[in-house]
Amino acid sequence: MALSKIIKLSWLLLLLGALGLLPNTLIAQDEEGEEEVEQVRSRASLSCVQKNDGVLDLKALIRAKIDDRYTGLPGLEVEFFTTTDTSETSLGKATTDEKGIATFTTNAKEMPRDTGNRMAFYASFEGNEEYSGSDADITLKPASFALEALEEDSSYSIQLTLMSGDEPVAEEDVSLFVKRLFFPLKVGEGSTDEDGMATIDFPTDLPGDAEGNLNIFARLEDSDDYGTVEASVTKAWGIPVSDRLEDQPRALWSPNPPLWMLLTFLVLMVTVWGHYIVIVYKLFQVKKEGQPSGG
Repeated sequence: MALSKIIKLSWLLLLLGALGLLPNTLIAQDEEGEEEVEQVRSRASLSCVQKNDGVLDLKALIRAKIDDRYTGLPGLEVEFFTTTDTSETSLGKATTDEKGIATFTTNAKEMPRDTGNRMAFYASFEGNEEYSGSDADITLKPASFALEALEEDSSYSIQLTLMSGDEPVAEEDVSLFVKRLFFPLKVGEGSTDEDGMATIDFPTDLPGDAEGNLNIFARLEDSDDYGTVEASVTKAWGIPVSDRLEDQPRALWSPNPPLWMLLTFLVLMVTVWGHYIVIVYKLFQVKKEGQPSGG
């Protein structure tokens, strides 16, 4: 009797499996009976930022779909390579940050090139018990900015030249930014001409540090041929803003209000809350008088 029940149950499970009605949460078991957790599929993408003096920042983003949303995976080790048609050389490893981005810095002058003067890079996450492995690659040409700060009367501008080796890079959209505490502030944009040059006007009303210094940088962003290219320059083109803590005078514009305003505020608050206290006291008196006396 027990054997027939087992056989019927087995046929029922096979039928449900064939119809796709078994729950997705069933956990597979290996031959030794140990639970085997299915890995979450990871995805990798690779980008590159080319900076002054040939510095390259390779950035690998590792993410996975969690709760129907792609999320960066922190604490994962990523290995970076430079590749050619015949070889693959490891550059080193980096760990993803809280956003799932692993950054590895190297120098373009040390990278091998193909016949088209292109550099090829490859990033690989091998995977672990929780996430499957993933990889990504990128191919780009070396490029760099030359920045020149121009001052004429009371106006400022930045003249930039975008070059790839000895060749000017034409018809590329470039932008000018000022470094801020959280996010860069975009202050202008333009397009390079046949000589790789663009001149962008700079505003004169931006606050700087105590000496008026501003960290200005130009950027070519997410180009198919060059990736992201950046270069920076510091100029005293801002309005000086002191970061020292100083006692402010008592005035309407300062954090210290005038004494007459402070006293007026205190009198009004005491008056308002005094009325509330009197009302509450009267209510208690009415309630007490309305209660029948004992006896």
